[in-house]
Amino acid sequence: MTTPPQGGSVYFESDNAGRSVWTDFDFVTAEVFHESHDVLVLLFTFHDQENRSITFHLGVLPNVKTVICLPLSHLNGEKLFLDRYPGIMQSVMRGDTYVDRSSINRMTIATIPSITDRRIEFAGLSLTRSIPLFDYDPMPYINELGQLASKDWIGKMEDPQQMVRKLTEERLLAGVADSRGSEYGRYGGWKRMEFAATGFFRTEHDGSRWWFVDPDGYALFSTGMDCIAPASPMRVSGMEHLTPQLPGSDGLYQEAWSQGGREFSFEIANLIRSFGSQWRQTWQQLTECRLIKWGFNTIGNWSDSDFIRNSKLPYVYPLESFPVTELTIFRDFPDVFSPEYERSAESFADQLRVLREDRRMVGYFMRNEPHWAFVDSLNLTHQMLQSPVRYASKERFVQWLEDRYRTVQSLNKAWGSSYKSLESLYLAETAVEHRSSAREADYAEFNRILIRRYVEVPARLCKLADPDHLNLGMRYAWVGSDDMLEGCEWFDVFSLNCYQFSPDREQIEHISKVLNKPVMIGEYHFGAADAGMLAYGIRAVGTQEERGQAYRYYVEQAAAIPELIGVHYFQWNDQPVLGRFDGENYQIGVVDVCNQPYQPFVEGVKQAHSNMYEVRTGQAEPYDVLPIEIPKTGF
Repeated sequence: MTTPPQGGSVYFESDNAGRSVWTDFDFVTAEVFHESHDVLVLLFTFHDQENRSITFHLGVLPNVKTVICLPLSHLNGEKLFLDRYPGIMQSVMRGDTYVDRSSINRMTIATIPSITDRRIEFAGLSLTRSIPLFDYDPMPYINELGQLASKDWIGKMEDPQQMVRKLTEERLLAGVADSRGSEYGRYGGWKRMEFAATGFFRTEHDGSRWWFVDPDGYALFSTGMDCIAPASPMRVSGMEHLTPQLPGSDGLYQEAWSQGGREFSFEIANLIRSFGSQWRQTWQQLTECRLIKWGFNTIGNWSDSDFIRNSKLPYVYPLESFPVTELTIFRDFPDVFSPEYERSAESFADQLRVLREDRRMVGYFMRNEPHWAFVDSLNLTHQMLQSPVRYASKERFVQWLEDRYRTVQSLNKAWGSSYKSLESLYLAETAVEHRSSAREADYAEFNRILIRRYVEVPARLCKLADPDHLNLGMRYAWVGSDDMLEGCEWFDVFSLNCYQFSPDREQIEHISKVLNKPVMIGEYHFGAADAGMLAYGIRAVGTQEERGQAYRYYVEQAAAIPELIGVHYFQWNDQPVLGRFDGENYQIGVVDVCNQPYQPFVEGVKQAHSNMYEVRTGQAEPYDVLPIEIPKTGF
């Protein structure tokens, strides 16, 4: 199969084979090989008679034969991220809520855009009833430092000795003094603009724009860094055939192993090579110095707890274990009217109590990117009624209809239905009855009630447990409609992740106006094709210099949006060449696997942070040179 740079596809019609094959068999399998310059993202899309479709996104490394396996059971739409099979990179599901396997009429195989043609060899493309054998020959793909073995680039370490020398030299230059300068307070706030001090971080609108206000009363536009940690661990399990000989898990490099031997961190191994038993303290000192010198003022989400504890910088905190119920309505959306949900929310909020007096904590995120919210067309009411489960939320919906219509006759008249009683609504088949405009309106209104309950219950309990710290929201992957804003007035700041070249000003203004709250961005990033990586993330450019320009463009454009009060970059380390736990392997870090900064990128970072308050207050125009985007290799 050969596809042009803009991507291409082939498809198979099912009619001739008989559609029952999609229920008679359980997997689609094949062996794949390609020689592209980067990770190949293959899209396998399944279409049914009702024009629903779901796509498997699979990442395949170049120059190594890889066995792919698509479990057809996942066409029920309940999973977003799939478990990795050996040799496979990230596997993601996108599309409608489900596909009816009994009425599949087409399968499409496609590629995403690239800078070159793609040529892919498939062998043994089959429907099977069992998982295939993953019998791979050993083929070391990375070197002893964790770098891609088959490529050279500016900044690649020639050997461990060169890496140790460079890190040792930088450690000697790294001062322990705070290099932020006199214009910034102890919590990172900008001393040229001052508000009332309350002893905790808060928000304030100055009549023109929103701000974070630090505990001493100084204004803050939050430029944060996510995942500040010694390492981005590599998933070893399933990738053993591609690794060099790794050190034992019970010797000098013991701390480089995690997850019961399933993950290995070349970054930690390289720090141990460089600094021995003092590696962690040295890494903390060096990283703190870098962050302050480069102008970051906030430790972002998922950062190392020891680093946070020993740092001077303020931080944000990701809460764990968002409230759940045993039975879910769709993916991770719980039965929100169940007493179980409120009990779970109480336990969830309790984790804030030990943090109540921490003045360096800006606030907390309740969760990150709910999986149910990845389907823009999702109506939770309809989804709930399609299930035979008698959810507490379904009972609340039936009661809500009874309060609204009083009798089943009135409901039937409005909906054009023919129910014998309201109890009929508990039968799953009634969800697909004739859909009238009144029924659609009721579904939509109760959909908003469900989402409001989902947000409001844990947010209210979190505020009771910790009234002083800011609730920073849920970091939605995107906002598909205003339904997603239901209940969000309980937040102090609305957060979303925004993987574009600049924040969506119109959307941010709209969200802030609806909620009367400021907005912050929890994730964005840029990768480049000139380093030793095979995937460049969700937004990509050609060079590290252009990465620096992209960062500067994003931050200064963000600072010019009055409703936006912070942007946090994802992430500190490059991801591993062979993939993290889920197979992501992006070149998005400020530092590489040898803890070496991408210096041209850092220069853009420093320039953005130097300019942002003048841009924020209208004294300077934001940087307006937009780098040329290249096709992504994101999954």
